[in-house]
Amino acid sequence: MLENKIPEIDNEFFCIVNSENPILSALVSSYLYKKGKYLPMFDFSTVTKENDQLDKGRDNENIDEHHISRTRASDFNIKIKNTLNRIGGCGCLILVGLSDEQKSYLSFLNDYNIIDITDISDVETYLKYTSNKSGYIKCKSNDLYNGLYFASMTNSFLKIDENAEDIIIDKDKNGLIVIEDVNNSSVVIAVNYALSVDANVEIISPPTITKREIKNLIEDWQNGNENSFNDLSASIYNNIQDIDFKKYNYCTFFTIGAPYSLILKNIIPFTHVHIYLNPDFFIFNNLYYENRNGINSSIVFSPLEFTDEETNYVITKLRDNNYYVKELIGKEASVHNIDYHVKEYPFDLLHICSHGGEVSGFSVKEQFTDSNGEKHIIEYDEVVSFAPTHGEDLIPVTSKYIWRKFNSYEWGGKEFKNQKYPHYLFSDMINAIYKNEKKDRIRKDIVPNSCAIKCHDFNYQGTFNTFSSSTAPIIFNNTCWSWGDISHSFLAVGARAYIGTLWEVDNTIAKKTAESFYSVLFKISILESLQYSLSNTHGTDNENIYMLWGLHFTSLNSGISIEQSKKNIAKSLLLSLNEWKRKLKTSDDKFSIDSISRIIRWNATQLGNYFKKEALQIMVENRRKTNQNGENI
Repeated sequence: MLENKIPEIDNEFFCIVNSENPILSALVSSYLYKKGKYLPMFDFSTVTKENDQLDKGRDNENIDEHHISRTRASDFNIKIKNTLNRIGGCGCLILVGLSDEQKSYLSFLNDYNIIDITDISDVETYLKYTSNKSGYIKCKSNDLYNGLYFASMTNSFLKIDENAEDIIIDKDKNGLIVIEDVNNSSVVIAVNYALSVDANVEIISPPTITKREIKNLIEDWQNGNENSFNDLSASIYNNIQDIDFKKYNYCTFFTIGAPYSLILKNIIPFTHVHIYLNPDFFIFNNLYYENRNGINSSIVFSPLEFTDEETNYVITKLRDNNYYVKELIGKEASVHNIDYHVKEYPFDLLHICSHGGEVSGFSVKEQFTDSNGEKHIIEYDEVVSFAPTHGEDLIPVTSKYIWRKFNSYEWGGKEFKNQKYPHYLFSDMINAIYKNEKKDRIRKDIVPNSCAIKCHDFNYQGTFNTFSSSTAPIIFNNTCWSWGDISHSFLAVGARAYIGTLWEVDNTIAKKTAESFYSVLFKISILESLQYSLSNTHGTDNENIYMLWGLHFTSLNSGISIEQSKKNIAKSLLLSLNEWKRKLKTSDDKFSIDSISRIIRWNATQLGNYFKKEALQIMVENRRKTNQNGENI
């Protein structure tokens, strides 16, 4: 069994750092680090426009060049505020290198004592006397992260000195954190995490291979081309070939998306953290929820595509551990049901058993004129899904765009980036695409890099942007190719663990692996449960097919009783229902009113159909407390 050292979240200081200033973030970390504790540090992306223009004079029919930046900053503000509330606030809020534009989105600054660190000189001025550390560790700026690690381990302050000697660190820990150097503050956050769990750190260069290239090489390999696996391995292994993994009990990779567990053939237990998908909130959620009672709620999704599958076994095991299981089975496994349950239903675990992977769609090539009158050509694939809803006249339609080329340059490629296109150009592009109702679509049987879950009616693309706020759930997506884009949807909005497959999984292997996983899940960690279940893949074409996004210690606890679990769910749904009713009162546009009204109806239906007894019990208890205390609760 792994040694799971779970650090305490230290809320004496709470840091919000500029993602583009890792040096300043590292210096601050060295001053605030405490052994055995995790310093909450959150990475704020660049903001292109102050918040004062958010709701003034905007054209609701168009998005502008600042739309993505504004939306991202507003979402960050909400998530940070909720995070602070979860830990009961903090003694001091540290702002590290934030611009005025970034600060304008933070609505809670007046609620806390603020230390505003704007440059290197501020670090010592404001933070030197916050700890009992003494002495300095000097490092070159290109050795920043090893310097931070060594300074923290020796209870010293970090100082940048380009004439300093290289940092040498003893590798004497049982765990290892390998971090791809993407040159932003997320790397600092990953080092802080390694320090908190008392693990060694290795800083490596990120692989140059893209996600699409990784997928294509895996597909070619699975189609019989052994050289493709060799090419994949060569592109990833070079950066880690000097690491002796066998000396460690576990390893976690902070990566842009490389499947290290596959390349290293799971020689020890491996987990992955996506360094571009909110690793700060990912770490926090894992630490915060690990020692807290969950809702003990689960969803099992299966349209019953297979004659022999794990669904009944999973349901039984979850119920044996006092989890209330919401069964989206057969006809209930619809696009509408999974979408609403993912976004609104409180759950700790979601198990998916179905077909998955790439789906059909359309290829589109269209010309548009930007706001300066210049013409451009965009090429993309479009995947369309439908979500028929009982009792609704209109059928919601979801379109997902996968960009391919812009002005003949491969989207996201080196030549594309070298053009340094201005932001407004892409908002012009999006507006033109949305308004063009007469697209020349060419049908494609398979859209490369699409990733969906087959439902009873249509395919679910996972284009959600929020979970139910009650939990940071665990996802086991036991479908084919489920490590792809659909995993990013779950990780980006707050899942604290995600298990997926790297290629097309054999149904028998999928069933045996899932059953082995759930047979031990409530006794050991998720990582250990997966490692145990991987024995079912040994010697088969599916060996090393499963990949875990997660941390090494994350686990699930059994519930008290199914009755208590139902009450937990009802309480969460009631809170959500009341919150949506409050939002409805302040909404003034038809689209928002219609959307919120549908959500309110859905929540009320869930309570009435499945949790009526528990909801009534909670309301009676609240009324009794109100009468006793003379105030509303």
